Amino acid sequence: MHTARTSTPDGRPHRGGRPWAVIAALVLLFCCCPVRPAGAVDRAQVVGTIKTATGEALVERMTEQKPAVVGDPLLEGDTLITGKDATLGVIFRDDTLLSLGPGSRVTIDRFVFDPAHENLDFLTRVNKGTVQFISGRIAKLSPGSMAVETPLSTIGIRGTRFLIKVD
Repeated sequence: MHTARTSTPDGRPHRGGRPWAVIAALVLLFCCCPVRPAGAVDRAQVVGTIKTATGEALVERMTEQKPAVVGDPLLEGDTLITGKDATLGVIFRDDTLLSLGPGSRVTIDRFVFDPAHENLDFLTRVNKGTVQFISGRIAKLSPGSMAVETPLSTIGIRGTRFLIKVD
């Protein structure tokens, strides 16, 4: 007569079931539901990258401020902030270079770089501080598609290098 085994050969209780079913379910879960670390961003949303940062340089995203770290991605809507002894250098996807001096605050209001579909737009807002711009491909491909706002005016960029100081 055959009896059902209630324990494994080493004496542990037999739990039955099919371990391969659990493993298959876990593999399916991880394949279908990609997990990103908190704060991770989609590469398609990235408009630029931090190239240099010294002193107290910050990136404000939504309501959270975090230290600016070389290599970190920047998104539309981010605000770049430098303390009294800080500097920050940024390169955008269109090769525009932005250098912030001490005590600056700049917001990336809009950035669209899709030259294949002639969809180009770049608007930054300099709230305070000293900022140097070296325009990239948006200003060269579509003069009038790049602008810088200050508290008192809006400046259209036509493919050039310039410095703004806002008190």
